[in-house]
Amino acid sequence: MLKKIVNPLVLASIALLPLMSACSSDSKKETEAKKSSEPVKKEVAVSKIGHDYNVQPKKVADGIWCMFGVLDGPTKENGGFMSNSCYIQTKDSWVLWDTGATYKFAEQAYAAMKKIKDMPVSTVLISHEHDDHWLGAGYYQKNFGAKVIGSKLIARDFKPGHEAETRMYRILTPETVEGTKIITVDETAQEGKTTTYNIGGLEMKYVSLGKAHSEDDYLLYLPSKNVVLAADVIMNGRITSNRDGSVLGQIKAIKAVKNLNWDVCVPGHGFITDKTATDESTLYFKLLKERILKALDDDVEATEINEVVTLPEFKKAAMYDMLNSNNVSAAYTELEMADDPEAPEYSF
Repeated sequence: MLKKIVNPLVLASIALLPLMSACSSDSKKETEAKKSSEPVKKEVAVSKIGHDYNVQPKKVADGIWCMFGVLDGPTKENGGFMSNSCYIQTKDSWVLWDTGATYKFAEQAYAAMKKIKDMPVSTVLISHEHDDHWLGAGYYQKNFGAKVIGSKLIARDFKPGHEAETRMYRILTPETVEGTKIITVDETAQEGKTTTYNIGGLEMKYVSLGKAHSEDDYLLYLPSKNVVLAADVIMNGRITSNRDGSVLGQIKAIKAVKNLNWDVCVPGHGFITDKTATDESTLYFKLLKERILKALDDDVEATEINEVVTLPEFKKAAMYDMLNSNNVSAAYTELEMADDPEAPEYSF
Protein backbone atom coordinates (compact mmCIF):
# COMPACT_ATOMS: atom_id res chain seq x y z
CA MET A 1 0.00 0.00 0.00
CA LEU A 2 2.83 2.41 0.95
CA LYS A 3 4.54 1.56 -2.35
CA LYS A 4 1.41 2.58 -4.20
CA ILE A 5 1.33 5.95 -2.39
CA VAL A 6 5.03 6.76 -2.89
CA ASN A 7 5.10 5.97 -6.57
CA PRO A 8 2.46 8.56 -7.51
CA LEU A 9 4.29 11.15 -5.35
CA VAL A 10 7.56 10.46 -7.13
CA LEU A 11 5.84 10.62 -10.45
CA ALA A 12 4.20 13.95 -9.50
CA SER A 13 7.57 15.40 -8.47
CA ILE A 14 9.11 14.33 -11.74
CA ALA A 15 6.22 15.90 -13.59
CA LEU A 16 6.82 19.21 -11.78
CA LEU A 17 10.52 19.42 -12.70
CA PRO A 18 9.98 21.25 -16.04
CA LEU A 19 7.74 23.80 -14.27
CA MET A 20 10.34 24.35 -11.52
CA SER A 21 13.03 24.76 -14.14
CA ALA A 22 10.89 27.32 -15.96
CA CYS A 23 10.36 29.26 -12.69
CA SER A 24 14.10 29.19 -12.04
CA SER A 25 14.72 30.46 -15.56
CA ASP A 26 12.13 33.20 -15.11
CA SER A 27 13.75 34.17 -11.79
CA LYS A 28 17.15 34.40 -13.48
CA LYS A 29 15.68 36.57 -16.24
CA GLU A 30 14.12 38.85 -13.63
CA THR A 31 17.50 39.17 -11.87
CA GLU A 32 19.22 39.97 -15.16
CA ALA A 33 16.51 42.46 -16.05
CA LYS A 34 16.96 44.10 -12.64
CA LYS A 35 20.71 44.38 -13.22
CA SER A 36 20.18 45.87 -16.65
CA SER A 37 17.90 48.52 -15.12
CA GLU A 38 20.64 49.82 -12.78
CA PRO A 39 21.99 52.46 -15.23
CA VAL A 40 18.49 53.94 -15.42
CA LYS A 41 18.52 54.36 -11.65
CA LYS A 42 21.88 56.16 -11.89
CA GLU A 43 20.50 58.55 -14.48
CA VAL A 44 17.61 59.42 -12.18
CA ALA A 45 20.04 60.07 -9.33
CA VAL A 46 22.17 62.31 -11.56
CA SER A 47 19.20 64.42 -12.61
CA LYS A 48 18.29 64.89 -8.96
CA ILE A 49 21.70 66.42 -8.19
CA GLY A 50 20.70 69.36 -10.36
CA HIS A 51 18.32 70.58 -7.70
CA ASP A 52 19.59 68.84 -4.56
CA TYR A 53 22.87 70.62 -3.84
CA ASN A 54 23.62 69.04 -0.47
CA VAL A 55 24.87 72.43 0.74
CA GLN A 56 27.29 72.14 3.64
CA PRO A 57 28.50 75.54 4.91
CA LYS A 58 32.06 75.58 6.19
CA LYS A 59 33.11 78.05 8.85
CA VAL A 60 36.27 79.80 7.63
CA ALA A 61 36.50 82.51 10.30
CA ASP A 62 34.50 83.90 13.20
CA GLY A 63 31.08 84.79 11.81
CA ILE A 64 31.85 83.73 8.21
CA TRP A 65 30.66 80.55 6.49
CA CYS A 66 31.33 79.61 2.88
CA MET A 67 29.97 77.09 0.41
CA PHE A 68 32.69 75.56 -1.79
CA GLY A 69 31.79 74.45 -5.31
CA VAL A 70 33.36 71.63 -7.31
CA LEU A 71 36.48 72.15 -9.43
CA ASP A 72 34.69 71.99 -12.75
CA GLY A 73 32.62 74.01 -15.16
CA PRO A 74 28.81 74.02 -14.92
CA THR A 75 27.25 70.63 -15.69
CA LYS A 76 23.88 68.99 -15.25
CA GLU A 77 25.48 66.82 -12.58
CA ASN A 78 26.75 69.69 -10.41
CA GLY A 79 23.82 72.01 -11.09
CA GLY A 80 26.17 74.95 -11.61
CA PHE A 81 27.61 74.67 -8.09
CA MET A 82 31.22 75.29 -9.10
CA SER A 83 32.00 78.64 -7.47
CA ASN A 84 32.35 79.70 -3.85
CA SER A 85 29.97 81.97 -1.97
CA CYS A 86 30.01 83.19 1.63
CA TYR A 87 27.62 84.30 4.38
CA ILE A 88 28.84 87.02 6.73
CA GLN A 89 27.12 87.41 10.10
CA THR A 90 26.38 90.91 11.30
CA LYS A 91 24.45 92.08 14.36
CA ASP A 92 20.99 91.58 12.85
CA SER A 93 21.33 90.19 9.31
CA TRP A 94 23.38 88.14 6.90
CA VAL A 95 25.51 89.79 4.21
CA LEU A 96 26.19 87.60 1.22
CA TRP A 97 29.29 87.47 -0.97
CA ASP A 98 28.14 86.02 -4.30
CA THR A 99 25.04 83.85 -4.48
CA GLY A 100 25.75 80.80 -6.59
CA ALA A 101 24.25 80.04 -9.97
CA THR A 102 20.57 79.31 -9.40
CA TYR A 103 17.52 80.25 -7.35
CA LYS A 104 17.37 76.70 -5.98
CA PHE A 105 20.99 76.82 -4.84
CA ALA A 106 20.35 80.12 -3.04
CA GLU A 107 17.22 78.70 -1.44
CA GLN A 108 19.04 75.63 -0.16
CA ALA A 109 22.06 77.65 0.98
CA TYR A 110 19.83 79.92 3.05
CA ALA A 111 18.01 76.90 4.53
CA ALA A 112 21.38 75.54 5.68
CA MET A 113 22.44 78.90 7.12
CA LYS A 114 19.11 79.42 8.87
CA LYS A 115 20.01 76.42 11.05
CA ILE A 116 23.12 78.30 12.15
CA LYS A 117 21.40 81.65 12.73
CA ASP A 118 17.84 82.58 11.79
CA MET A 119 18.30 86.04 10.30
CA PRO A 120 17.28 87.73 7.04
CA VAL A 121 19.74 88.55 4.27
CA SER A 122 20.03 92.33 4.04
CA THR A 123 22.77 92.81 1.44
CA VAL A 124 24.28 90.89 -1.48
CA LEU A 125 27.69 91.94 -2.81
CA ILE A 126 28.69 90.52 -6.19
CA SER A 127 32.31 89.96 -7.20
CA HIS A 128 31.92 90.15 -11.00
CA GLU A 129 29.54 89.52 -13.87
CA HIS A 130 30.06 85.80 -14.56
CA ASP A 131 26.68 84.15 -13.99
CA ASP A 132 27.83 81.28 -11.77
CA HIS A 133 28.46 83.92 -9.08
CA TRP A 134 25.20 85.87 -9.03
CA LEU A 135 22.25 84.25 -10.84
CA GLY A 136 20.90 83.12 -7.46
CA ALA A 137 20.47 86.73 -6.31
CA GLY A 138 16.78 86.79 -7.24
CA TYR A 139 16.03 84.51 -4.29
CA TYR A 140 17.31 87.12 -1.84
CA GLN A 141 15.59 90.03 -3.55
CA LYS A 142 12.29 88.18 -3.66
CA ASN A 143 12.28 86.76 -0.14
CA PHE A 144 14.10 89.43 1.86
CA GLY A 145 14.12 92.56 -0.27
CA ALA A 146 17.92 92.31 -0.07
CA LYS A 147 19.95 95.13 -1.60
CA VAL A 148 22.12 93.81 -4.43
CA ILE A 149 25.37 95.63 -5.20
CA GLY A 150 27.42 94.70 -8.24
CA SER A 151 29.18 95.59 -11.45
CA LYS A 152 27.54 97.76 -14.10
CA LEU A 153 28.41 94.96 -16.56
CA ILE A 154 25.57 92.83 -15.20
CA ALA A 155 23.06 95.38 -16.51
CA ARG A 156 25.06 95.78 -19.73
CA ASP A 157 25.34 92.09 -20.58
CA PHE A 158 22.28 90.49 -18.95
CA LYS A 159 18.70 91.58 -19.60
CA PRO A 160 15.74 90.47 -17.44
CA GLY A 161 13.57 88.09 -19.42
CA HIS A 162 16.53 86.78 -21.44
CA GLU A 163 17.47 84.02 -19.02
CA ALA A 164 17.58 81.46 -21.84
CA GLU A 165 20.68 83.20 -23.17
CA THR A 166 22.67 82.60 -19.98
CA ARG A 167 25.19 79.81 -19.61
CA MET A 168 23.22 78.21 -16.79
CA TYR A 169 19.99 77.97 -18.78
CA ARG A 170 21.85 76.53 -21.76
CA ILE A 171 23.64 73.84 -19.73
CA LEU A 172 21.51 72.92 -16.71
CA THR A 173 18.19 71.07 -16.65
CA PRO A 174 14.90 73.01 -16.64
CA GLU A 175 14.22 71.67 -13.12
CA THR A 176 17.54 73.02 -11.86
CA VAL A 177 17.09 76.56 -13.21
CA GLU A 178 13.43 76.77 -12.26
CA GLY A 179 12.77 80.15 -10.61
CA THR A 180 16.17 81.56 -11.60
CA LYS A 181 15.82 85.09 -12.95
CA ILE A 182 18.17 87.80 -14.16
CA ILE A 183 18.01 90.55 -11.54
CA THR A 184 18.50 94.30 -11.69
CA VAL A 185 21.36 95.47 -9.49
CA ASP A 186 20.11 97.92 -6.83
CA GLU A 187 23.41 99.75 -6.48
CA THR A 188 26.19 99.88 -9.06
CA ALA A 189 29.66 99.23 -7.70
CA GLN A 190 32.07 102.17 -7.85
CA GLU A 191 34.61 101.34 -10.52
CA GLY A 192 38.17 102.23 -9.58
CA LYS A 193 37.30 102.95 -5.94
CA THR A 194 37.11 101.29 -2.55
CA THR A 195 33.67 101.63 -0.97
CA THR A 196 33.40 101.12 2.79
CA TYR A 197 30.16 99.73 4.20
CA ASN A 198 29.17 99.41 7.83
CA ILE A 199 26.40 96.84 7.99
CA GLY A 200 25.10 95.66 11.33
CA GLY A 201 28.19 97.02 13.08
CA LEU A 202 30.66 95.28 10.77
CA GLU A 203 33.03 97.22 8.50
CA MET A 204 33.52 95.87 4.99
CA LYS A 205 35.68 97.24 2.18
CA TYR A 206 34.39 96.56 -1.33
CA VAL A 207 37.48 97.03 -3.47
CA SER A 208 37.48 97.63 -7.23
CA LEU A 209 40.29 95.73 -8.98
CA GLY A 210 39.52 96.77 -12.54
CA LYS A 211 40.06 94.30 -15.37
CA ALA A 212 41.66 91.14 -13.99
CA HIS A 213 39.74 87.85 -14.21
CA SER A 214 36.82 89.64 -15.87
CA GLU A 215 36.37 93.14 -17.23
CA ASP A 216 35.36 94.49 -13.81
CA ASP A 217 36.41 92.60 -10.65
CA TYR A 218 35.90 93.29 -6.94
CA LEU A 219 37.09 91.78 -3.67
CA LEU A 220 35.63 92.12 -0.18
CA TYR A 221 37.93 92.82 2.75
CA LEU A 222 36.89 92.54 6.39
CA PRO A 223 39.68 94.23 8.42
CA SER A 224 38.37 93.24 11.85
CA LYS A 225 38.27 89.56 10.81
CA ASN A 226 41.54 89.51 8.83
CA VAL A 227 39.59 87.94 5.97
CA VAL A 228 39.62 88.68 2.26
CA LEU A 229 37.01 87.23 -0.08
CA ALA A 230 38.93 87.36 -3.33
CA ALA A 231 36.55 85.68 -5.78
CA ASP A 232 38.03 84.66 -9.13
CA VAL A 233 41.21 86.74 -9.08
CA ILE A 234 42.40 83.91 -6.83
CA MET A 235 41.85 80.23 -7.65
CA ASN A 236 43.53 77.05 -6.47
CA GLY A 237 43.22 73.44 -7.49
CA ARG A 238 42.12 74.36 -11.00
CA ILE A 239 43.11 76.49 -13.97
CA THR A 240 41.50 79.89 -14.30
CA SER A 241 39.60 81.06 -17.34
CA ASN A 242 41.03 84.34 -18.53
CA ARG A 243 38.67 84.71 -21.49
CA ASP A 244 37.39 88.13 -20.37
CA GLY A 245 40.39 89.21 -18.35
CA SER A 246 43.98 90.39 -18.48
CA VAL A 247 47.29 88.79 -17.51
CA LEU A 248 48.66 92.13 -16.35
CA GLY A 249 45.41 92.91 -14.56
CA GLN A 250 45.50 89.53 -12.82
CA ILE A 251 49.05 90.08 -11.61
CA LYS A 252 48.08 93.51 -10.32
CA ALA A 253 44.98 92.12 -8.58
CA ILE A 254 46.93 89.28 -6.97
CA LYS A 255 49.41 91.84 -5.60
CA ALA A 256 46.45 93.78 -4.19
CA VAL A 257 45.22 90.70 -2.36
CA LYS A 258 48.67 89.88 -1.00
CA ASN A 259 49.19 93.46 0.20
CA LEU A 260 46.19 93.22 2.53
CA ASN A 261 46.52 91.99 6.10
CA TRP A 262 44.71 88.65 6.20
CA ASP A 263 44.80 85.20 7.74
CA VAL A 264 42.02 83.77 5.56
CA CYS A 265 41.64 84.25 1.81
CA VAL A 266 38.63 82.60 0.15
CA PRO A 267 39.17 82.00 -3.58
CA GLY A 268 36.42 82.12 -6.18
CA HIS A 269 37.16 78.48 -7.03
CA GLY A 270 39.17 76.13 -4.86
CA PHE A 271 39.34 74.95 -1.28
CA ILE A 272 42.60 76.40 0.10
CA THR A 273 41.97 79.44 2.34
CA ASP A 274 45.15 79.70 4.43
CA LYS A 275 48.31 81.74 3.77
CA THR A 276 49.07 79.56 0.74
CA ALA A 277 45.73 80.35 -0.95
CA THR A 278 47.31 82.75 -3.45
CA ASP A 279 50.36 80.64 -4.33
CA GLU A 280 48.98 78.83 -7.38
CA SER A 281 47.52 81.95 -9.00
CA THR A 282 50.73 83.88 -8.32
CA LEU A 283 52.88 81.21 -9.98
CA TYR A 284 50.52 80.60 -12.90
CA PHE A 285 50.40 84.20 -14.05
CA LYS A 286 54.09 84.80 -13.32
CA LEU A 287 55.10 81.88 -15.55
CA LEU A 288 52.50 82.72 -18.18
CA LYS A 289 53.78 86.28 -18.51
CA GLU A 290 57.48 85.36 -18.45
CA ARG A 291 57.16 82.60 -21.04
CA ILE A 292 54.98 84.60 -23.40
CA LEU A 293 57.41 87.54 -23.29
CA LYS A 294 60.32 85.19 -24.02
CA ALA A 295 58.38 83.67 -26.92
CA LEU A 296 57.76 87.16 -28.31
CA ASP A 297 61.48 87.93 -28.03
CA ASP A 298 62.14 84.68 -29.92
CA ASP A 299 59.71 85.73 -32.68
CA VAL A 300 57.32 82.86 -32.00
CA GLU A 301 54.17 83.29 -34.10
CA ALA A 302 50.65 83.24 -32.65
CA THR A 303 49.93 79.99 -34.50
CA GLU A 304 52.87 78.32 -32.72
CA ILE A 305 52.48 79.75 -29.22
CA ASN A 306 50.61 76.79 -27.71
CA GLU A 307 53.36 74.44 -28.81
CA VAL A 308 56.01 76.61 -27.15
CA VAL A 309 54.21 77.73 -23.97
CA THR A 310 52.44 74.84 -22.21
CA LEU A 311 52.84 75.43 -18.44
CA PRO A 312 53.37 71.74 -17.60
CA GLU A 313 53.62 72.67 -13.90
CA PHE A 314 49.80 72.90 -13.92
CA LYS A 315 49.05 69.87 -16.09
CA LYS A 316 47.44 68.01 -13.17
CA ALA A 317 45.24 70.94 -12.17
CA ALA A 318 41.52 70.65 -12.87
CA MET A 319 40.37 72.09 -16.23
CA TYR A 320 43.92 72.39 -17.59
CA ASP A 321 43.03 70.67 -20.89
CA MET A 322 39.95 72.82 -21.34
CA LEU A 323 41.31 76.27 -20.45
CA ASN A 324 45.09 76.55 -20.53
CA SER A 325 45.59 76.84 -24.30
CA ASN A 326 42.98 79.62 -24.51
CA ASN A 327 44.70 81.48 -21.68
CA VAL A 328 48.05 81.20 -23.49
CA SER A 329 46.58 82.51 -26.75
CA ALA A 330 44.84 85.41 -25.02
CA ALA A 331 48.02 86.30 -23.09
CA TYR A 332 50.04 86.28 -26.31
CA THR A 333 47.64 88.75 -27.93
CA GLU A 334 47.60 91.01 -24.87
CA LEU A 335 51.35 91.10 -24.27
CA GLU A 336 52.16 91.50 -27.95
CA MET A 337 50.10 94.71 -27.95
CA ALA A 338 51.11 96.00 -24.51
CA ASP A 339 53.08 99.26 -24.37
CA ASP A 340 54.40 98.38 -20.90
CA PRO A 341 54.25 94.71 -19.87
CA GLU A 342 54.94 95.56 -16.23
CA ALA A 343 51.88 95.44 -13.96
CA PRO A 344 51.92 98.44 -11.57
CA GLU A 345 51.29 98.07 -7.85
CA TYR A 346 47.71 98.64 -6.71
CA SER A 347 47.15 101.51 -4.27
CA PHE A 348 44.08 101.58 -2.03
